[in-house]
Amino acid sequence: MKFAEELFPKGTFKGQQSDGAYIDGTMAQNLDIYAKKIVDDMHFMGIVSGSDGVGNGKSTLVQQIGCYLTWKINKLHGTNNTFTHNNIFFNATELTKKSPELPRYSVICLDEGDDLTTHGMKELAVKLKRYFRKCRQLNQIIILILPSFFELPKFYAMSRSHFLINVAFENEYERGFFKFYGPLAKKLLYLKGKKEWDYSAHPKDFEGRFFSSYCFFPDLKHEVELYKHNKYQDMVDDNLEKEESKSLLQHKKDWTIALFKQLYQNIDGITIKKLSLAFGISERTGVRYINEVKVDNSLANSNELGSMKHNINNLIPKGDDVDEGEGLATDNNNDVEPVGSNSIADDLAGQTI
Repeated sequence: MKFAEELFPKGTFKGQQSDGAYIDGTMAQNLDIYAKKIVDDMHFMGIVSGSDGVGNGKSTLVQQIGCYLTWKINKLHGTNNTFTHNNIFFNATELTKKSPELPRYSVICLDEGDDLTTHGMKELAVKLKRYFRKCRQLNQIIILILPSFFELPKFYAMSRSHFLINVAFENEYERGFFKFYGPLAKKLLYLKGKKEWDYSAHPKDFEGRFFSSYCFFPDLKHEVELYKHNKYQDMVDDNLEKEESKSLLQHKKDWTIALFKQLYQNIDGITIKKLSLAFGISERTGVRYINEVKVDNSLANSNELGSMKHNINNLIPKGDDVDEGEGLATDNNNDVEPVGSNSIADDLAGQTI
């Protein structure tokens, strides 16, 4: 079906045959429920995943959903919201900081990128829990974009979110296909498929197609340029942050190893076992520190070395009666139901938001 004919006249999108943007009809019927209920002091969250893959159209579909929901909310409730690049965030910190600046009933998207890791999602989950505790009064709809549904912690995958849309390539890497899971189907898919990351573990409620164009309003062309710029900048910033973090960790490790060897060489009667105990590492790691690493000689004359000698001597047990392995750190060294399913209204009425 077509929507927003007044915003997207014929010629707006490549190959467009008539006014308006396209959206799957059954998808629209389900999204209409969120658009209708958002004014009842509600706050909804949806998930769009990509079958553990990248480049299959997740962000494109989310923009179309965000555009449709915003347009529908305006129609139903007389609001005048827009859907622009400002509605899309690339990290949880940005989301929690800037989303309160957007109008009530806005649709916002959190695009965490295609390099999302389970560790990253744990950090994201902590930030989002704080955000959700405070943001209900904003009455917004948030959509999470991530490569895999199964990366999400259980709280968000089963309890907090209201729907899942999984996007996947079809045929010869053809984009534009999705599967929709309402609250119950989403929950059962997570429970049955989590162990093996198996998207066939439970059937979808329905499936459909989406078209291939980005979707913003009021100024589509300008907003697409700004969105692409922000997405590229996020990638650059992310790479810089990773390199800086990697460099800092390596510097810290090098300094620690150098200090370990200097202490070993400058404290009379010290053993690798005692020094390793003081550093909280295994004796084997201590041996590697001594044998494999070149030491920064500037540490030998540093004021810090003298105080470290004193502290180490006070910390470690005297004599050679330290039990093997005692105190050593472990070091291996090595929810709204979809149309066509159960009653949407009944499920919504009993769901905790």
